[in-house]
Amino acid sequence: MDKAREYRDALGLYPTGVALVTLLHNGSARAMTINSFASVSLDPPLVLWSVARDSMRYQLFRDAEVFAINILAADQEELATACAQSDDLEAAGASWAAGEGGAPLVDGAVARLECVRDAVHPGGDHDIIIGRVTGFDQPRRSPALVFHRSAYASADGAL
Repeated sequence: MDKAREYRDALGLYPTGVALVTLLHNGSARAMTINSFASVSLDPPLVLWSVARDSMRYQLFRDAEVFAINILAADQEELATACAQSDDLEAAGASWAAGEGGAPLVDGAVARLECVRDAVHPGGDHDIIIGRVTGFDQPRRSPALVFHRSAYASADGAL
């Protein structure tokens, strides 16, 4: 096995949450599935996510001044898969409403964070986007969707 595959497999042992970054572009709702998401700071409220520089969606999402992070529920696996393949949120079957800043907030998500871009930092073959959270909600109490060992799973809290 090559070292790159071994590295990916090692990283896959750490379960990560699955979210959609959403934005409006020319009046259309756009989305990208991510699992590179984390809290950075509580005061001020900052989060981060990253986008690959070789992604066809790179420029659109890197340059977005306003976006939302939609933390998906375990039953939204199909939506996560669809948005990993195409950035058209409506074609993926999602229903949504615009947040106060205009970014699409996905119905059925367990948490939604409205953000404005605070900073962008280079990080190897990705750019790291820092977002300042301007609003958030937790519209649904349900297990979150996670990614572990290259597959989707549910974060049901069972020990």
